[in-house]
Amino acid sequence: MADNKKYYYMRLKENFFDSDEMIILENMDNGDGIIYSNILLKLYLRSLKYEGRLMFNERIPFNPQMLSTIVRHPVGVVEKALKAFVDLGLVEVMDNGAIYMLDIQNFIGKTTTEADRIKAYRSKINKEKGLVSNDTPKLVQMYDKTTPELEIEIKREIEREIEVEASNSTSTKSDFQNLIELYQNNFGIVKPILYDELKDDLSDYGIELIIEAVKRAVKRQRGYGYAQSILKSWYRSGIKTLEQVKAEEVSFQNKSKSNYNKFQQQKPTKSTKGLPEWGDEYKLIKAGVDTTGMKQNEMYKLAGEMGLHDE
Repeated sequence: MADNKKYYYMRLKENFFDSDEMIILENMDNGDGIIYSNILLKLYLRSLKYEGRLMFNERIPFNPQMLSTIVRHPVGVVEKALKAFVDLGLVEVMDNGAIYMLDIQNFIGKTTTEADRIKAYRSKINKEKGLVSNDTPKLVQMYDKTTPELEIEIKREIEREIEVEASNSTSTKSDFQNLIELYQNNFGIVKPILYDELKDDLSDYGIELIIEAVKRAVKRQRGYGYAQSILKSWYRSGIKTLEQVKAEEVSFQNKSKSNYNKFQQQKPTKSTKGLPEWGDEYKLIKAGVDTTGMKQNEMYKLAGEMGLHDE
């Protein structure tokens, strides 16, 4: 008779690699994220017959050198991968060194009810932590369904995802992946705390405007926060497309050129007396610009274009 406590195969949904965690993971560290993904799958498989728990034996935990031998990747890469797994909530490392693959119960072959397996797994983690979780019954209740019911639910979920993708001509997942790559190529690794913020920006402004704003931020050697300030400025001005951005830029350059020509024809009569040295008007006058008739927001934009904000 088969032992229902042991599981030796795993099942992945077709959209496994489209999850936010896997998209972030595979785009980490200039391409090493693909290796991290390979390491993750090997650790999942390694932990199957131990129900998600990784230990060399009951007393000795795996160290990076041992894991390096198992997954056949350099020790340094394995250490970075483990840190990424922890940051993304894919694994949990206990004080005694035991590694738990937190999502493994979603992939194990279903030979018992979901509730029994989840309850047993959570109980094992809590026992090793020396804690008793009050939330365990709630977690178990969510999975208290027979296998046929779960299969029907998964099938319906996949059908809903296909319908959403078919109704949307532009792939949100593809745009989000592009945004992650854009951020990492210019500003470094995306921390999990930024995921929702980036999703909101993508929803509010669209990938084209974000790319343009990032270009301007990088040109001025600024961070992503500077790009966000540009996006917010465009939004307040009613600018929603790249064409509108270019049109506004042409208009602004023409106005700036007109002001400069006026200065060439007649020296500015305005004085800097009484103006704060940190102010836009003070800096513009010192740079030889006639600010007569200019509004505050116009002076702010012109000072920014001339690089005077950096002084």
